[in-house]
Amino acid sequence: MMEGRNLGENAMAEAMAEEASSSNEAEALSYVVEQLNLALEDKHYQKAIPLLQNLIKPDSKAKTLPLEQLPQLTKYPLKYDFRGLTFLHYAVQGNHVDVVRYLIDECGWDPRDFIKYQRMNSYIIAVECESFDVLKYLLSPCSRPTDFSLTSLPCKIVQHIDTLKCLINDCDIDPSKRYGNLTLLHYAAREGSVDVLKYLIYDYNCDPMYRSDNVYGWTTLHWAAIAQQSKNVEFLLSTGKCDLLAKDEEGRTPFCYGNIETRSIFKKFGRIKMSHPVDSYVNVLFVGNPGAGKSSLSHVVNHTASFTLLGSLRNVGGVVPCTAGIIPYKLQHRTLGNIILHDFAGHSEYYSSHSAVIENLLQGSGGVFLIVVNILEKEAVKQLHRWLTVVRNEAQKTLHQCHTIVVVSHVDEIHDSVQRRRKEEIREIIMREMCDSVLLDCRKLGGDGMGSFFNKLSSACESIRNKSGRNLSLYCHMMYGLLEERKENILTLEYTNSSFYASKHCDNYVLPNDKDEVAELLHSLHLTGLISILKSEDKVWVILNKGILLTEVNGILFAPETFKEHINIASNTGIVSVSGLTRLFPKYDPDMLICFLKNMELCQEIHPSFLKLTNLHQLAVEDVETSKEQTERLLYFPCLLSSDRPKEMTNQVYQFGWCLQCTDKHHFFPPRYFHVLSLHLAFKLALPQEDDKLNRRCTLWRNGLYWFNGHGVGSLVETVDESQCVLVMMSCKKGYSDNMVSLRRDVIGEVMSVYKESCPALEVKELVIDPKDLAYPVNTPRERTVYSVKDILSVIEKREEFLVNATGTSCKEVTEILPCESLLDINDISLLGGHNIEADEGLKSTKTKKKEEHGSTSKHHSDGQFGTDVHDEKGIEVQETQTDKLLEVHEITDEVKETLINKLLDLAKVIQELTSNQQFDYTDWYQLGLYLGLYERTLKAIEDECRGKLKKCLIECISCWLKGKDGVRETRGGGSNWISLVAALDAMGETEVANNIRINNFDHNVTVKIV
Repeated sequence: MMEGRNLGENAMAEAMAEEASSSNEAEALSYVVEQLNLALEDKHYQKAIPLLQNLIKPDSKAKTLPLEQLPQLTKYPLKYDFRGLTFLHYAVQGNHVDVVRYLIDECGWDPRDFIKYQRMNSYIIAVECESFDVLKYLLSPCSRPTDFSLTSLPCKIVQHIDTLKCLINDCDIDPSKRYGNLTLLHYAAREGSVDVLKYLIYDYNCDPMYRSDNVYGWTTLHWAAIAQQSKNVEFLLSTGKCDLLAKDEEGRTPFCYGNIETRSIFKKFGRIKMSHPVDSYVNVLFVGNPGAGKSSLSHVVNHTASFTLLGSLRNVGGVVPCTAGIIPYKLQHRTLGNIILHDFAGHSEYYSSHSAVIENLLQGSGGVFLIVVNILEKEAVKQLHRWLTVVRNEAQKTLHQCHTIVVVSHVDEIHDSVQRRRKEEIREIIMREMCDSVLLDCRKLGGDGMGSFFNKLSSACESIRNKSGRNLSLYCHMMYGLLEERKENILTLEYTNSSFYASKHCDNYVLPNDKDEVAELLHSLHLTGLISILKSEDKVWVILNKGILLTEVNGILFAPETFKEHINIASNTGIVSVSGLTRLFPKYDPDMLICFLKNMELCQEIHPSFLKLTNLHQLAVEDVETSKEQTERLLYFPCLLSSDRPKEMTNQVYQFGWCLQCTDKHHFFPPRYFHVLSLHLAFKLALPQEDDKLNRRCTLWRNGLYWFNGHGVGSLVETVDESQCVLVMMSCKKGYSDNMVSLRRDVIGEVMSVYKESCPALEVKELVIDPKDLAYPVNTPRERTVYSVKDILSVIEKREEFLVNATGTSCKEVTEILPCESLLDINDISLLGGHNIEADEGLKSTKTKKKEEHGSTSKHHSDGQFGTDVHDEKGIEVQETQTDKLLEVHEITDEVKETLINKLLDLAKVIQELTSNQQFDYTDWYQLGLYLGLYERTLKAIEDECRGKLKKCLIECISCWLKGKDGVRETRGGGSNWISLVAALDAMGETEVANNIRINNFDHNVTVKIV
């Protein structure tokens, strides 16, 4: 009883306390409402804001009050204070988003209402005051204004960079959208700051050449000139993306609208670009065998640079019979425009260094290859095939457009039927390769053939110029002008910077103050091929005249014995001492020379202790004093090693053989491939073991090397079969088979890696040689009993035991072909070279068949892209149809779709597909990334890291996508595959690129049906 009474008293006490509290809250609420009405009536809006905030806070009961208790919050009539502002304007000005939301949503206020006597509404105030929270609310989907209400915003937005970033990043405002007739970029040029222009152009790739609609066709540069915004004019010109000569609908250029200040900037830019037109140079490369007529033809081009001699039939003079190295000519040709002509020596001793130079020249731009073939040579057809292979391979490695013109020389001396048949055979090859061609006498300065030659070369140069996408900034033109004024051919970066800063206030030149920006500009010039940048650990050199190194260093170092320039510096061993190199080129910094040669992968620095473990040490140390043997710096040049395979190598017995075989009889591995491969292997061999001792024994010759690694395994790598095959053979001591399996995984991986980098255009297949057919030497592996790696992996995947050889004449157990290898995990098979693949990825894919004339390729086998030719294990029958048109796939099944989704992609392959024939515009990389599912923060990080370089941005973007960044494997079509890429391109409107990818990578040239 007592306990119950206490409970009742407590409940009564709590009820009384709650009633008192409620009474107090009501009084307080009434007081706040009263004060708010008084403040609003007196138009003390700043005082009223916190009172209203108190009423509308989440735990307040004010929201249940009828608006009749707040008569001053009704919208009409508008109540202006002495400044002409309403209560809403003050709330916007102070970024009080809670008050703004209440006034608009609950009280019906209109954010489009203007300040009294001014054309400023809540939107404009939010922009001007950078009230970002209010701005996000005003432009949110639930409060989206009409386009009419935004027409006055852009001219204000472009004056505030932070506001602009907020609108684009947080409010989904499209920077390319037109407001009225203009985009944000047009407004920025007219009324904004340079920072805003930089943000729109560099961060969002807005096109400054986009013309405004219905406003006389004015570009961004027109608007900046009309508004007399000199700083904006200078910046727009400095981007290199604006055409100074672009005309509006009345035929007037931006220059016509400028004032004195802006016209002086236009004149300065025009003068510098005319005197140093660095963005219009095209690399023209003359290649061919000795005596073909390359130098004669290059002299014709040189002689006709400033005037025409096409009416003359006299022979050109001053031609040196043997070109040493590479002779470059920088010409401003009246017919061809600005070109850099490179006359490559035709002797085989130069081929490896030539490939390195070409690869370097084409890093930043395309080029025109001129293959010169002497019709009188008995081997003319073979020579043409070999040079076409070289050119195709070098062109494949660049992401830029290249043209090939075959010049058939000495046609005036064709007299017999053999030469005429040879001429027709060459014509057939040219037609099949779809190259331009011209038949002429290279020694003549004129004639019908020479006129056709110049027309075709001019057309090719102009095509590359138009599609290069090279937009060099005004600063690049200015910098090249400063560099040309220097008398030195080779400068260090420190001296270059000091000379720049000493000249930067000159009337003719303006350069950025940031040294990093200067370095970036030098890199841009390096990509044009006009200069070279060499970097070591502690020094950077700027090479103004590359001809010095190309002719003096390459020309002398690799000169054949018959040349007067030849110096036997390497004693036929490939080993060159740094002291010997310094004596040969005393006026050059030896560190710079080493950097130049190593940069092109022509040599590798090795330690004398490693040299003693090779067969080269006896001759290599003849010129090195005994006391200096341990301190002398040595360089290894594989292309200078001329010794043949040692006789003792034929006594070796091997237990494993693998080869990479060209599938086309006219294809071959270029000399540079093996030289780079041997450098990679030599460098790894030269690394000390854990005990800091070198136990390896190495034998090297001109096309091969053999080493024994001290762990019971001997390895051989050699190019055979007239350079059409790379051979890998191994042996091991008893009990060391595991070491052999591990090492062959590394060696095969290195062979494939260098192949993909050095000669991606070659069509190859991987083969394993029958263990009972390994008698050495193996000069033609294709004549031995061999098994396709693709078939081996397919058998392992299907858990089968026997494998039929390549000719179908016999079968063998897989365990006999790969002895000592564990077959339980396909990802761990040594034949993959260390590349892990999913067991059912690629093996179940039906590989796209290329057109018959292009042959088949297996260059992606190491990535696990193995295909079935007729049937797959799902029961899909594939019947090839011969057609060049994109056909519809009938009854496409889930299995086929899964095949395309599971197919692994290679970065180089994707980039090649996107950029072949200049299909995909680099400027669209950001949009492509978004459609592929990458986050904006990822794309912005790529842009910052790549400093706006479009090609590099595209490569990094695709790389992130292939790695599955931002969860694209879960969100976009099942991952990084051809289907999701094609879908993204279709969504962007890039249908031509998408269709070409379908043709090349989907089995749309087949009819698919379930059997």
